[in-house]
Amino acid sequence: MALDRRRFLQITAAGVVATLTTSAPAAGTGVDVKALEEPDLLTMLGAERVREIGIRYRAATPNESTASSLRAALSATGPGTLLFRWSPAESIRSQIQADFAADRTVMLDGWVLSVTEAKQCALFSLTSA
Repeated sequence: MALDRRRFLQITAAGVVATLTTSAPAAGTGVDVKALEEPDLLTMLGAERVREIGIRYRAATPNESTASSLRAALSATGPGTLLFRWSPAESIRSQIQADFAADRTVMLDGWVLSVTEAKQCALFSLTSA
């Protein structure tokens, strides 16, 4: 099959659209939702453990027990958090480091977590059923 210039541009445009729709920030927020909802702890602890931690955090902090309140809290925490639209995961990691440095931690289910990690676990527990 010969690929002419028009077909190449169509395929390229479709690829760009697909990439932007799967990794784009939430409308109007500048926040990559996937980066918020999938904490790095998943690789270390597994989905079930992260979900349990998230449920405990939501029980301990009822004002942050909905997905929208957790996304808002994660989007607005600390200086420099999520300001880099093209690198939200790095911004979250920076916020986690800042949380530990400032002693913004919580003990949940035997784990000492930064507040940001705990919020991510809570959000994960709501969005990954």
